Amino acid sequence: FSPLRDRTLPECDGLYIGGGDPENHLSSLTRNLSMKDSIRRRMKQGLPCMAECGGFMYLLSEFQDSSGVIHEMAGVLEGRSTMTGGLSRFGYVTLTALENNLLCRKGERINGHEFHYSDSDQPGSSFQAVKPSGKAWTCIHGKETLFAGYPHLHLWGNPSFGEAFVNACQVYKNGRNRHEA
Repeated sequence: FSPLRDRTLPECDGLYIGGGDPENHLSSLTRNLSMKDSIRRRMKQGLPCMAECGGFMYLLSEFQDSSGVIHEMAGVLEGRSTMTGGLSRFGYVTLTALENNLLCRKGERINGHEFHYSDSDQPGSSFQAVKPSGKAWTCIHGKETLFAGYPHLHLWGNPSFGEAFVNACQVYKNGRNRHEA
């Protein structure tokens, strides 16, 4: 599906919104009100969602571009991402879950990386990110049906995270099928 052109989410049992550069598509993303509404509605119904970097930025309430203009995003999560003019928290990290969430249980770890020219006033607090240098911060919005934050995951580093997402999608599908029957 395309959040730029399509009016609604297609029938699906899970939503993955990958990285990208939403700042280069602001006009289309902000004008597509029906898609933003469709995503909010489906996620309120429990649709599992994994959103990394640009996908995370799209799920926030607002985006402030490099000129200071504020654009309305999907509004699934409170908060704003803002262009910074330089790389923010660039590099490899080890992520440790601080609470149970869509992809793992508290204490589980996975490797990832960050590469973005924006920052958020609401980066999340469900994981601790630690760089090889020892620098650490909290990040990622992790809930029962949501994993959303700046880090890109290396799923081969801990395949159980990907398996957990697929399993959550199957549970959602089974519940939806029971409801429709």
